[in-house]
Amino acid sequence: MFKKAILSAALLSVSLSASANWVLGVGYGNISDSDGDIDISLGGVIASAGYQYQVNSNFNLVPEVRLGTGISDDDVMGVNVELDSFYAMSIRGEYTVAEGMYIYVVPSYGKLEVTASAGGFSESAESDWEFGLGGGVGYKFTQTSAVELSFETFDDVDVLSIGAKFAF
Repeated sequence: MFKKAILSAALLSVSLSASANWVLGVGYGNISDSDGDIDISLGGVIASAGYQYQVNSNFNLVPEVRLGTGISDDDVMGVNVELDSFYAMSIRGEYTVAEGMYIYVVPSYGKLEVTASAGGFSESAESDWEFGLGGGVGYKFTQTSAVELSFETFDDVDVLSIGAKFAF
């Protein structure tokens, strides 16, 4: 019994590692929020790291972690708003629709930190961890490189991003 359990675990780990790839990504994300007459739009560079599990020939699961930092800020009624950081953990479900092209759905759990400053004073604030849901489309140029366009929403905050993914 013990030998069968060890053999089964070894075979499972070999089959999982044979059908999985590390995936790193980098991209630009526009993070926006609207509340009445106030519209905030912040830009950031977002890096991701994930592990792709091939479920079958057309479907993959990719748990990933994303980290971002601001590169463009916004002025709202005389207050400068800057993105300090963006964090998200997600699991993507990718479905191949044609040669090289795939679509995906991505439930996420994320938060962001911003700084608002005016008149020599500044205040930092961070959001609570929020559940988000999004989707996107990607195109694989090769087995190891792809581009993606995605949209996600976390409560009232929208994230539109474009990026590149690299598998190894």
